[in-house]
Amino acid sequence: MEIVKWNYFQFRKAHDYPVFVRFKQDELNPKFQHLLNELGFGVMTDVESRKIPIQKSNTRILTVQIATSRLQLQLNGSDLSDKYGQESLSIQQGMPIYTYRKVGIMGFPKNKILWDLAIHQDISNTDQMVGMRILLVRFICQALSEQGVLCYWGTVKDDTVLIMKQMQSFGEAVLIDLTKKVVFSNGGEMKMNSSLKIIRKDKEVSSASRMGREDLISFLSVSTCLLSFSGISPSMKKAIYELSATSSASYAASESSVNL
Repeated sequence: MEIVKWNYFQFRKAHDYPVFVRFKQDELNPKFQHLLNELGFGVMTDVESRKIPIQKSNTRILTVQIATSRLQLQLNGSDLSDKYGQESLSIQQGMPIYTYRKVGIMGFPKNKILWDLAIHQDISNTDQMVGMRILLVRFICQALSEQGVLCYWGTVKDDTVLIMKQMQSFGEAVLIDLTKKVVFSNGGEMKMNSSLKIIRKDKEVSSASRMGREDLISFLSVSTCLLSFSGISPSMKKAIYELSATSSASYAASESSVNL
């Protein structure tokens, strides 16, 4: 029997998050490695990969492989069937299944360490790579949801978190970990001070205005990158209440506004 060799990557190795992705060595497209680096996944040595703490309940390992012929047909589904966009979430045999059309199908069984992602055999164009980024962000968000890590579409600019719609951010996301007091983005990481500044850019207004705490709680609760039938986790809800108490938030003025 041929022994399968894997390339392992860990999310934010310096912070020791128990979240991992693995590819078969012969299926690791250089584009994927660049994307993983962008999202904060660091390559692991063979010695490091053998020490992954698989006994922990919060450890998540995503196995990425090329989709079978049957799954390829499912991924190539008709455009006419996409009433709600490229993404969908369903339940199959009791397990949540996330699908991004023409990119991948991911299963994340509750309370299981090993998750699976079947990807399209030909991911090459820009839209597909954006889809792959979105898919991996969904994985990270789901894997860290029970630890209270918050994830939003957006970026960090001048020590400020900008929260956007998914289409505005092209799949770029910001993760906020109140326990570790750090914010992650494609640009790296930012240490949190006593107060975090948040700007909401998903909704245009004529002039910049502050958000009240109740509005911020509502916005942060419904805008996370988490896709789940049961909604945000209790630990995420607790983190949102804590974040809303220590952050200043405002609506961004429209770029066409005369106030800019």
